[in-house]
Amino acid sequence: MLHSLWFWLTLLLIAVGIVLTAALGIFGWFALALAIAILILDGLLLYNAYVVEPAEAPTLPELEPVPDEDRLPLIYDCDLTMGRPFRDVGDGLALLYLLGDPKIDVQAVTTTYGNGPVGMTTRTTRRLLDDLNLSDLSVVRGAGDPEGDPRENKAAQRLVEAGNSRPNEMVVMASGALTNLKHAHALDSGFFKKLRSLYLVGGLTGKVSWGDRVLLERNFSLDPEAAYEAILTDCPTTILLGEAGLTAIFRSPQFAALQALDDPVSKVIVKRTRLWFGLMRFWFGDDGFAMWESIAALAITHPESMSTERVHLPTTIEDLRTGRLVTDPSPSGPVRLIHGVEDYESFIKAQFAAWQHLARSIELDRKGES
Repeated sequence: MLHSLWFWLTLLLIAVGIVLTAALGIFGWFALALAIAILILDGLLLYNAYVVEPAEAPTLPELEPVPDEDRLPLIYDCDLTMGRPFRDVGDGLALLYLLGDPKIDVQAVTTTYGNGPVGMTTRTTRRLLDDLNLSDLSVVRGAGDPEGDPRENKAAQRLVEAGNSRPNEMVVMASGALTNLKHAHALDSGFFKKLRSLYLVGGLTGKVSWGDRVLLERNFSLDPEAAYEAILTDCPTTILLGEAGLTAIFRSPQFAALQALDDPVSKVIVKRTRLWFGLMRFWFGDDGFAMWESIAALAITHPESMSTERVHLPTTIEDLRTGRLVTDPSPSGPVRLIHGVEDYESFIKAQFAAWQHLARSIELDRKGES
C-alpha cells in the first residue's frame, strides 16, 4: 500500500484540507469535509485493491514450443492502457497472453484510440514492453480519431505491408476503434481478402447490464463506418460481443493466485491491474474485472472453449453508432459471434500458462544477456 500513488495522494489531500481549514476559518470546514470524503472513497478503493485472501501459487502446465513455420503470424491493433489510473487493463492482459501462447507469433502492435487517446495508448504499450525486456517488438502508432489521411497512418501502412508480405496467412485482432483497419482498406482495397482471419472486440446484440449498471459499447461506436467495413469483410471474421466479457470475470481467487507467482510477468500484471481490480470490485460489486480482450485472444487457438454462433449481420452504420449488431443466425453465416467462455477454469488456466510461458522466455533471455 505504501507504494500506491493513491495512498500518498490521500495524505496530501488531508494535509491540504488542514491547511485550508486553518487559513480560511469557517470556509475551511468545507475543504476539510471534502478531504474527508475523498479519504473515505480512496480508502474504499485501496481496501478493494489490496485486501484478498492469500492463495497458493497454482500448478500450471508447461507449454510446448511450436516450430516457427507452424505459428500463426498476428498483428494486434489495440488501445492499450493497462497501468494508467482509472483505465481498462484488458488489452494489456490480452497482449501478454498472445506473446505467451507458443502457437502465436506477434509481428507487431498497432495502436488506436478508445480506452485513451492514441498518444497514451502508444506510450503505454511501449512502456509495458520495455518493462518486460520486449522492446524489439514493433509498436506502430495509428489513427487518433475517425478522420485523417490514410496515407499518413503508419499503423495502416504496417497492416497493409503485413497482408501483402504473407497473403492468406496473417491474423489481425482488433480491440479498440477500428479506424486503422478502415485506413488499411483505403490504402489497399484487397486488404481484408488477404487476411487469414480477423478477430474483433466490440458490438452488442441487446442491453448489457453488470449488476444494476448498464454498459455502453465503446469500440464499434467510436468509428461506425470503420466497424461497418470490418464486419462485412471478405475474410473469416470472429466478433467477441460485449456481453461475453461478463462470462470471464477475474476475481479475488485469481488475483490472489497471480500474486503468489514470483515471475516478471505476474509481477507486472499485479502492479498494473491492482487499482483497476479495486475500482471494479467497488463499482460493480462483482469482485473483479471483465476480461473481454483475453476471450478474443484465447479464441484464436482455443475456439472449442467458447460458446459461438454463426450469423449474417444485416447491420447498418446507424445501428453501429451505438455499437448495436443486428444478427440473422444461420449455420452458413460468414461471421462467428462469441457469446462467452464455456469453461471458466480452463480459460483461466490457459491465461496463466501463457503468461508463465512468456515469463520463462524473458528470464532465459535475461540470463543469456548476463
